[in-house]
Amino acid sequence: MKTGKALSVIILSAFIFFAAVFGVADFITPETITVFNIDEINKSNFIVYSKSGGLGIDFINSYGNSNPVGWFSVNTKESSQESSTSDCENDDIYTANLLGIIPIKKVQVNVFPQTALIPGGMPFGVKFFTEGVVVVGLSDIETERGSINPAKTAGIKTSDIITEINGISINSVEEAAKIIEASKGDNLYLKVLRDGKTVELRLKPVYSVSESKYKSGIWLRDSTAGIGTITFITPSNYAFGGLGHGICDVDTGNLMPLKKGTVINAIIDSSVKGKPELPGELKGKFKENMGTLLANTQNGIFGILNNMPVTPENATPLPVGLRSEVKEGKASIYSTVDESGVREFEIEIIKIYKSSNDSKNFLVKITDPELLEITGGIVQGMSGSPIIQDGKIIGAVTHVLVSDPTKGYGIFMENMFSSMPEVLK
Repeated sequence: MKTGKALSVIILSAFIFFAAVFGVADFITPETITVFNIDEINKSNFIVYSKSGGLGIDFINSYGNSNPVGWFSVNTKESSQESSTSDCENDDIYTANLLGIIPIKKVQVNVFPQTALIPGGMPFGVKFFTEGVVVVGLSDIETERGSINPAKTAGIKTSDIITEINGISINSVEEAAKIIEASKGDNLYLKVLRDGKTVELRLKPVYSVSESKYKSGIWLRDSTAGIGTITFITPSNYAFGGLGHGICDVDTGNLMPLKKGTVINAIIDSSVKGKPELPGELKGKFKENMGTLLANTQNGIFGILNNMPVTPENATPLPVGLRSEVKEGKASIYSTVDESGVREFEIEIIKIYKSSNDSKNFLVKITDPELLEITGGIVQGMSGSPIIQDGKIIGAVTHVLVSDPTKGYGIFMENMFSSMPEVLK
């Protein structure tokens, strides 16, 4: 009996130990790894990455596909035929194996080109025109029969993008309003882009007694303008990235579909200091055209500049630092907050989210006394300010914490640069 109890204790202890080790291995293994060379992923024997799933899968399969420790069954799905086919189609998916034997999880491995970019910090204005018109709201129309909402009846929703009316391409609010008012109440046939799919709807405008014309009950937007900061410039062709996040509609929060955009030189002459619950902003004026906007993505906007907007002595390219190289501690940003031009300011990276793939990858705090005196921290217009650490461009400022303007988020440079259209690289 004592021998049996001792054996049970040993087995239970071994199981708990194994579970703890496995749990730690799973915790410290990131969902995404980025390297300059694929050979860099296997630098230790504790976690070994493989395309086939590693020795662990072969070991388990040799025992009739049984799972000796069922609590990690969700991590061995790559042994199925269906998942194996998927793995072959996704060359960047590897399996992390504990001690090279036990599969832990699937990991996306990205190979990033060794790249050097000219850091920005220069302000720019943008005039942005959408592909189609964005529905930002619906409203009732007062008719002789009472209040009616034709858009709602037609199935139109906020955030829809109307691309055609009666077979005519629509790219401005004026174009849409002209067709609606001339309808005389006849049915209009719309093509609407919703969640990446085209939906066909039928809209019947009604006569507004207050405005004496036919209306649809749709609030639309076709353009926007604002100020941001250039993050980087490629030395070879003056392609640039800015903002570190996309241009989104202020009402819907959705990414605005770009038809055409112009980049304009902006002169910053003052700023409104940020306060808790009251974000500040950079103030300035637009001058001459300085380039063309070509892409609006979740991780930044991209285009081509007409000329290099920096002097030769300030146009020294810096290598890109990968997410694995970003560390908590001191760093700096390049930004323009007054008439003095681009300056370097001290910040601190206080928290990092290694597996994040959006535009909020790490938390920063402004520590530079001069910048705090001028702006109170991060303000609107500073989005895109490049972040430099250990001589490398590692990211850009993207958002401010409304509750504390001294803090905000940054995006990994690898995330931002990877979103840049290939034609610009």
